Amino acid sequence: MHTDEQIITLFKEAVKEVDTGTKVGDVTMATELSSLGLDSVMTMEVIGVMEEKLNIRFPDEDLATIKRMGDLAGLVRKLS
Repeated sequence: MHTDEQIITLFKEAVKEVDTGTKVGDVTMATELSSLGLDSVMTMEVIGVMEEKLNIRFPDEDLATIKRMGDLAGLVRKLS
């Protein structure tokens, strides 16, 4: 089971891998992903990196429901 902190760290590493110029800063479970300055293409690339590192696949219908970091963390826990 992944902790909130592990999932946030993985997310930040994935953002850095996708775009070294994007600075995510402080992220909590309440952080809205849209507030981090990621466009939809970058967000999907970040999700792809996370899928690869976690060896899981996020179903498309679940991806559509992700608004906050907590939503993403819950999905990671459900699938891993």
